[in-house]
Formats: sequence, structure tokens, C-alpha cells
Amino acid sequence: MIMETKELSLVLRIEGGTADEGLLDVYDAADTISGIARAINILTHSFANDEKLRKQGQSAHGARAFIHSSKKGCFEEQIDIHFDGKVVNKIGSSVIKNAFWDYLNWTWSYALGEEREPSTSYVKNVATKKELFVDEIANILESPLQDIHKSITRDKDITIYINRPRIGDILTLNSDTLDYVTTREEQTETEYVTGNITRTSVISHFGRLFSDEENRVLSFEFANPDDRRAKDLALKSMREYNQGRDGKFHLKVSKILNARGAVKRYIVHDLLEIL
Repeated sequence: MIMETKELSLVLRIEGGTADEGLLDVYDAADTISGIARAINILTHSFANDEKLRKQGQSAHGARAFIHSSKKGCFEEQIDIHFDGKVVNKIGSSVIKNAFWDYLNWTWSYALGEEREPSTSYVKNVATKKELFVDEIANILESPLQDIHKSITRDKDITIYINRPRIGDILTLNSDTLDYVTTREEQTETEYVTGNITRTSVISHFGRLFSDEENRVLSFEFANPDDRRAKDLALKSMREYNQGRDGKFHLKVSKILNARGAVKRYIVHDLLEIL
């Protein structure tokens, strides 16, 4: 039995600054291509393999990505993604293209500092069943997304677009998204903040917490993923929060700051109950 394969295309377009003059720094351009290759492979492997994550951006299992030769006179790169028959059969021939674009939009926008809710049934199901997956993949996507921004690092007038052919631009990368993905400092000193855990899991070392200090929900990761005590206390805080109780704890954290000095993520070293 011959199973149906599917192919879709993605276009990366660079505009503004020196790009409008037909010029880009050769190292910046190379980093941008390397970054998009890694980001696409990380995403595609996860999409095709039930959210299994690979950190290095190696070739995806169940799919292959190809880049076309550059178009003369502009900075556009077309990337074709080919899904094999097993992946198409698993996800569904009629829905795989829309599901992939929704998956990309959901995960990449979150990694760029903007939360977008999934719009397709397939991705909504992933988000419901694996609540912390988007935090995990966003952490892995951080490095390749920084590389995609390299041209913007040198020239703030440059804008990069991720385009879905015949639909339009899906994502826009600019100096604001550069500031978000760029880590200015990962603090070594720790401090205590008050807050409650809103999402955590025994099988993930990522989660989300509400910080009273920041007055917002932030992603966090455990400093020691094998610290059973910390994970148990995090689960207790989440249960109390979900039951409408206070659920507040003293959280011993270090901070990861973005380029603007804002807290991007916490590293949680310990939790202490408030008595």
C-alpha cells in the first residue's frame, strides 16, 4: 500500500535597511539561514513525532526540509517541507497543512514573547494534553531564533517575515522580538519572591508561576530537575491555586533577563511554605 505524502512551503523574507539595497552582511545572512534550518527541524521533528524534542536541530524523522535557490534581486528564501506517508496518515491528509502552520504559529510566537492560542483542533488537543510543551519547545527554539535575528542585531531597520504562500505573513521578527529572545543576563545570585505555581508536572522540569513581584505569569524551570521535594511543593502550590485557595509560597529563584532587563524566566531552586 502506497501512503500519501504531503508537501508545504514556507518563505522567509528580509526587508528594510541594507536589505533594500540588496546587501546583507555575509555572516549575518549565514546565521539567519542556519537559524531557520535549526528552528524548522526542531519544530518539524516535534510535529511529526508526538512532541518529542531534539535540542540540536538535526534532521527531522518523518519529514525533510529543502531550501530553494535564492531569488535574484531580493532576500527571499523558500523552504519546502515534505512529510512522509506515516506522518500524513497519523495526523490526517486533509488537516496536516493547517495543523502544521497552527503548530508553528503557536510555538514560535510563544518563543518570541507573544501568546497565541491554537486555532485547529489538532493543535488545541496538543495544548490541552501537554500543557507545558510550549514552554519546553520555546526554550529550545531560543538559540535558533536568536540566529535568525542576526541581521536585525546589526541593522535595527531590518524586518524578517515568515510567510505562508497564498495566505500571507504569519510572523514578524523585528527589534522588539530581538530584545525578547536575546538573553542579557542569567543571574547567578538567588533571591526569594512570593508567588504561586499555576502549572507544573512530575514529568517536566518546566512550569509556570504567578510572581507577586512582577504581577504576571512567567515560565520557570527547576534548577535541579531531580529535586523531588521541590516538585512536590510545586504540585501542592498548584493544587491549592486550582482549588481557589492562596497557594502562595516563598520561591527561591534566580532570574533570566532579556535585552531590556525584564524578567524573561525564573530558575526555581527551592520552595518554602508560608506559615
